[in-house]
Amino acid sequence: MTTTTSTRNNKSAIGGLIFVLLGVIVVSTVGVVLHTLSADPQKKLYATVSGTMSTPQGVLPHAFIEEGVYPDSVLSKSHGANGGSHPGWPSYGPATHLVLPAHSYVTMTLTVYDSGEKLNHAYFGKVVGTVDGTMTIDGTQVSALPADGVQHTFTLHGLPTSTQDPLFVNVPLPKMTDDQMKVYDDKGTLPVGHKVVFSFITGGKGEYVWNCEYPCGDGTYAKFGAVMGQLGYMSGKVSVA
Repeated sequence: MTTTTSTRNNKSAIGGLIFVLLGVIVVSTVGVVLHTLSADPQKKLYATVSGTMSTPQGVLPHAFIEEGVYPDSVLSKSHGANGGSHPGWPSYGPATHLVLPAHSYVTMTLTVYDSGEKLNHAYFGKVVGTVDGTMTIDGTQVSALPADGVQHTFTLHGLPTSTQDPLFVNVPLPKMTDDQMKVYDDKGTLPVGHKVVFSFITGGKGEYVWNCEYPCGDGTYAKFGAVMGQLGYMSGKVSVA
């Protein structure tokens, strides 16, 4: 073998090795990117268990969790200090992935600050799936709101399946009046929000979703576009663990 031939063979071997290394780097990079994109982008908010509650299902742990519903994502604090990529979108906060204990009596408090117009369907103005089918608004017990009196909804559900217990809750949230919202529009500060409290009972472990059924998006898809289709603003996850 001549020196020239040996040099060529060495160059070919080095070139092949570089090609393999580049392939490994590309595959690794793609894997990291896909993992990042598939990772849960939502902050988690954990319910706190305090005491027990007597129910028709027996004595259950009593869990508590609190959220807010805000007219923009800066105020919600669930998308960073500047509101993320859509600071003007309404948003739940401070997190949109809720973690609840299984087989528990859950009391949820939502403080709500936004305005509203009219539901597309009056069904979502009804309280469904809560204990006694009611909620309290600023201390007053109610079972429904008029279709034009809603700012957003908290609608919790899962896909029909035999692998986890069914769970469905719908709570309409009362809108702020135009006069109340004028404080926000003029000064960018929140009005005094409505306090909405309701309770429901979880079953076994499972993964569920929640979303808003009030059409608060842009003009597409009957106002269910934009913020309505973006995970982490008007929709999120519920893990029963």
